[in-house]
Amino acid sequence: MLEVRIEAAVPLPQQQAFEVFTEQMNVWWPRQGVFPYSFAPETTRPLRIRFEAQPGGRYYESFADGSEYLIGNISVWNPPEELAYTWRDPAWAGSTDIRLSFAPAGKETRLTYMQDGFAGAGVPWLIPYYQIGCQQTLSAYIAHCRALSALQALEQRQEAR
Repeated sequence: MLEVRIEAAVPLPQQQAFEVFTEQMNVWWPRQGVFPYSFAPETTRPLRIRFEAQPGGRYYESFADGSEYLIGNISVWNPPEELAYTWRDPAWAGSTDIRLSFAPAGKETRLTYMQDGFAGAGVPWLIPYYQIGCQQTLSAYIAHCRALSALQALEQRQEAR
């Protein structure tokens, strides 16, 4: 059963939307807010969150003290159309599965985010919280894409002068 699903449009072409999600995550990822997402120990600060760009690659966060946390592994790496990976909190019994699709929609890209497996991870009660938290996270991504799009439009106007 699909437990979290979010759809949104970003004002970037498909390839760029995929690259911004995967290559600039460290820039747009919310580490503060209602649902801050960082696995950093209290004794250190987060440095980077990133994907290793290949099937079987790691999805992980690194910290100022040199340690890392393996959030999950990439199961599908199909740029610019699809990305799938696991997500696991260290307190959980197992992982959830996240799948994103990036579909061209005119000058924009239609993003579909799906996450399931909360029951198998032993945390079915977290589904409504993750629905809210994933909306917060994806809102940060969308805002970053909008800013990039606006900056690109401004640069194009200046070049045309």
